Amino acid sequence: MQDEQQTTRPARRIHRRRLQRPATASGYRVDTFREVIYRHGGTMGLLALAGLLLPGAWEAFQATTEPALVTPRPYLIGVAAMVVFFIVWSARRPQPVARQVRWVLYLLFISIVEEVAFRLTIPLFLGTSMGWLVANVLSNLVFAGLHYVTLRWKLRNCIVTFLGGMGLSQLLTNGDLTLVIMVHWVGTFLNTPFPPHKKKGEDDQAIEPGMR
Repeated sequence: MQDEQQTTRPARRIHRRRLQRPATASGYRVDTFREVIYRHGGTMGLLALAGLLLPGAWEAFQATTEPALVTPRPYLIGVAAMVVFFIVWSARRPQPVARQVRWVLYLLFISIVEEVAFRLTIPLFLGTSMGWLVANVLSNLVFAGLHYVTLRWKLRNCIVTFLGGMGLSQLLTNGDLTLVIMVHWVGTFLNTPFPPHKKKGEDDQAIEPGMR
């Protein structure tokens, strides 16, 4: 009788990793918010800072953020609409409010530094010796490759990241960095709307989905 109960017991639900590769042989994977910040946020932040020190980078940053400074109202309305959307979407799976707010702010930070580094300053620097297309392809290859390393994303997700980066590079040709950052913020939220965490009781092969 006991054997029958064991065989009919529902199997424990396993959360499959949607973005990240399986754990290493030693069992390591990126599965906490803190690791995401240190490994990915820190790397991208340093690259953005270094990029702004390149010749002509600060002037380009000022020029591409000028539209938002001159006419801020449309951008403020857009950000307000985005925040409402984030709140509504987040309510689909309730999280501790403070944790979710920190995650959304982190996504804003990563959107800013990635756009400054890989859509503005690095292509600007490379463009002095090569054409726009080659400079942006190389920059976005590095952008996608870092996701493979710092976040341990699967190759197919990195390919999608590269293509998305190229789309954002094209969008920046309108000279509006703030708009590109806003588009990135929405896109990265839709891709990873919740912070990563390992649920209590999950085994070593399970992880909460939706990790950046």
